[in-house]
Amino acid sequence: MKNRYSLWLGTALAAVLAVSSMGTIHAEDGAAIPTNPGFVPNSGQINPGITLQAPSQSRDFAKIPTPDEARAALMTPVSKQPSTGDASAATTGTGAQERQGTQNTSAANDPPPSGPIGSVGETIPAKFSKRNDVLDHVPIMAIPLPLTDEQRKQIYDAVMADKSQPVAGAEALKPASELSPDQALNGMHPLPESVRGIDGVTRLYYVKAKGKVLLVEPAIRTVVGQINS
Repeated sequence: MKNRYSLWLGTALAAVLAVSSMGTIHAEDGAAIPTNPGFVPNSGQINPGITLQAPSQSRDFAKIPTPDEARAALMTPVSKQPSTGDASAATTGTGAQERQGTQNTSAANDPPPSGPIGSVGETIPAKFSKRNDVLDHVPIMAIPLPLTDEQRKQIYDAVMADKSQPVAGAEALKPASELSPDQALNGMHPLPESVRGIDGVTRLYYVKAKGKVLLVEPAIRTVVGQINS
């Protein structure tokens, strides 16, 4: 009985030592294989690979039209007639066919359409319309206000006649720019009452700069229009 107990105890001890030895071997093997490749605690990165730097600006930044270019495109006459899909005629780049010979010019402000069938001047794809291509590169908040030349002059003259002073840094502002809190507090003013009734500008404020008036959406402190001298 005593010998049997000793044999059992010796077998159990040998088994424990064997298991312990195997665990040590597996632990050593596992130490060479990282369980979390690519994890960087400081940055939270969890995937391996090359760290890519975010671009400092949009690739289309250089393509953004100037306010004058955007306004010229917006004011270009476009057809309201659906296109018949005839793409053989030359185009002016506005989605309108060029008038040739003695073609009827009774609809001077509504040139014949050209482009994909069913499209009209404002929906013709940019590759068929220079006008639409320009406007497609204008930020939404920088789309020009539909003001006539006379209305723009009235607003400019009224603002420049106002006694408010240009705010610091206003020269760098342009459509789609966001005013700083200081610019909004010290340089943003309601439009003069004489022009406040013009359609499209009733709710807007202005910021005066050297040689230009910036129209601002006050709720979001964003420039939505620019009128040059």
